[in-house]
Amino acid sequence: MSQQDYYNTLGVSRDADKNEIKRAFKKLAREYHPDVAEDKGNAEKKFGEINEAYSVLSDDEKRAHYDRYGSAPGANQPGGGEGFGGFGGGFGGFGDLFESIFDLGGGGRRQQQARPARGADYRMGLRMTLEEAFQGVTKDVNLTSEVNCPKCDGKMTLEEDGWQGCGVCHGSGQLHQAVRTPFGQLTQVAPCGACQGRGRTLKKPCPECSGRGSVEKTRVLQVKVPAGIDTGKLIRMPGEGAPGHLGGPAGDLYLAIEVEPHKEIERRGDDLILKRNVRFTDAALGGNVEFEVLLGEKETLKVPAGTQNGTTFRFKGKGMPRLNRSTRGDLHVIVDVMVPTKLNAKQKKLLKEFDEAGPQETEPASLFDKIKDALWGSH
Repeated sequence: MSQQDYYNTLGVSRDADKNEIKRAFKKLAREYHPDVAEDKGNAEKKFGEINEAYSVLSDDEKRAHYDRYGSAPGANQPGGGEGFGGFGGGFGGFGDLFESIFDLGGGGRRQQQARPARGADYRMGLRMTLEEAFQGVTKDVNLTSEVNCPKCDGKMTLEEDGWQGCGVCHGSGQLHQAVRTPFGQLTQVAPCGACQGRGRTLKKPCPECSGRGSVEKTRVLQVKVPAGIDTGKLIRMPGEGAPGHLGGPAGDLYLAIEVEPHKEIERRGDDLILKRNVRFTDAALGGNVEFEVLLGEKETLKVPAGTQNGTTFRFKGKGMPRLNRSTRGDLHVIVDVMVPTKLNAKQKKLLKEFDEAGPQETEPASLFDKIKDALWGSH
């Protein structure tokens, strides 16, 4: 081939490193390969130029010679060195590079035979109440899935001579297909479909699983749910997933937690929030209100005199247990002052006397404003 500017051919600068040169070559090789290009004639010529440039610039000695003399070693010397013609009847040092570009095998050099593989993971949901998440619980999980055949233990056969060599791939586990290119013939390698890459086929399959190595089974698993777990968390059960392939380990089972909403208590992370009714006399005069949180756990709310509707009280360390820790979140209690809708004559009289007794130093929209509005309407 005539001399050319190799750097210009690959579109790289003269100080480009090997990685830049290799990336440029791979990009151009994909574009101008005669098997994929539309203009076959021009592509073949361009592809040859790209190869020539890369063969020189990817070799330190050849590149140094080219940078000094402007030509490749032996380019003008018939028989004088390897030059570009030194492919050795094929792609020579380009073999691995072309395989990485076009996913082609190298004449059987790479083995595609099937190997033991880990089984797939399973995932399923697990619902529970807030009370169960609060204290932690052991739950039974019904799972119907494939498991190793109990008769052959996943080996697919019970006989020592239960396997025979595959007649299609002759025991290699691979099928080879020749692919012609302008630079020679390459071999594409793929797993054998007749034996799934094993290199052998079943001669005497297990009667229990018909040679599958697994059977479908419904089983009950016990899972320990830790206190404080929340929606979205995953619990992993090792080895409870799909059986492995060719003796590989089983996959895992992942349980996706969903905590059901509580009818009275709202959960926000590790904190609990609830509303508690307080009589308007307790809110006005002060008092103690006992209430239940979860699982019979009782707390006492000390309501100070003059407590307004919507006031929030915090109980530190009385919320949800923090997952895998010894501490707990907080409990927040929102006061909901109950204004009576029915009053007897005496109660009305007392409230009127209170209203007429003097000015009331309360906050806007106070408790007693609400009481008056409820009883007599706004003035």
